[in-house]
Amino acid sequence: MPPPTLPNVTLTSNFLFDALIIGAGPAGLSAALTLSRVRGTSAVFSNNTFRNAKGHRAHYVLSRDHQPAPELRRIGREEIERYGTTRFVERGVARARRDEVAGLFEVEDERGEMWRGRKVVLATGVADAMETGIEGYEECWGGGIHQCLFCDGIEMSDLPAGVLGFESPMQLHSIGLILKMGCPGVTVFGNGSLEPMDDETRRALQVAKRRGAKVDERRIARFVQLGEREGMEIRFEDGSSTRVGFVAHKPVTRVNGRHIADGLGVEVVADGMGGDMLRRSEPFGGSNVKGVFVAGDAGVLMKSFVSAMSQGVAAGAGVANTLVGEEHQRVGQEVEDLERSG
Repeated sequence: MPPPTLPNVTLTSNFLFDALIIGAGPAGLSAALTLSRVRGTSAVFSNNTFRNAKGHRAHYVLSRDHQPAPELRRIGREEIERYGTTRFVERGVARARRDEVAGLFEVEDERGEMWRGRKVVLATGVADAMETGIEGYEECWGGGIHQCLFCDGIEMSDLPAGVLGFESPMQLHSIGLILKMGCPGVTVFGNGSLEPMDDETRRALQVAKRRGAKVDERRIARFVQLGEREGMEIRFEDGSSTRVGFVAHKPVTRVNGRHIADGLGVEVVADGMGGDMLRRSEPFGGSNVKGVFVAGDAGVLMKSFVSAMSQGVAAGAGVANTLVGEEHQRVGQEVEDLERSG
């Protein structure tokens, strides 16, 4: 089908947007696309820093499995731009606030330019805390070290795999997925003693051992990424080494742009795994601040490209539904006033 007829609007910072969307990953882009389908206008802000920048491919995206994430974002932007209702602002956000008097929101970008909108979508994502202290960890992130085994891992399942640490029973889940993939073996690399641990975690480790998992408590000196089909090497402080296809590890995550959420008064809560997240409610991702919606990794425990897209759609629909409802309320009040005066 041909692209829709473009609206006759100039989307500058002087324009009052339906939504100010902070973040141009799958959540932010999906929110913008959803709004575009009903002629909703949006300004999408991006500092072009993405959590999956080191990941090679996006997986379990229906019809786009194994495609590079930057390519998916590029295609998404092209699809949005044909509607002519979205302005992409290639700048980070310095601050955001609610104008209580006008009932609107203001965003100041990193160059000091001010933008106004009726609603806000926070799609800022999260950052992984690379705090293991192991040399080479960050360099191997996304290549041989994976935090989501639905996203990565099976491509190297012909080799043994590893799990870094065993701080909670959640590591047993990673071991189960590794075994389900068909890896010929799995080892828990403790990087030192796994003790102390609580009773529930100790029992989970016993289950892992019963399923065939090995435990290696040698101190790790360095992770080394090998060739594309060769996996990675783990070098220990005693001078020995071992090779695995990949290592599963889920680091603590923290909300990107925390200052933006704080400026708006959006509630930040502990995620139960040492990190934090923005509180959101179903079905549209509303926050504790009226008019502010949360979408993507910043507001959920299961962080993925696909779930971020879904929540972006919900947030975009939430913005549109709220605006329509407010307009109905305004006109309804006019009708009541006319009835009283007539």
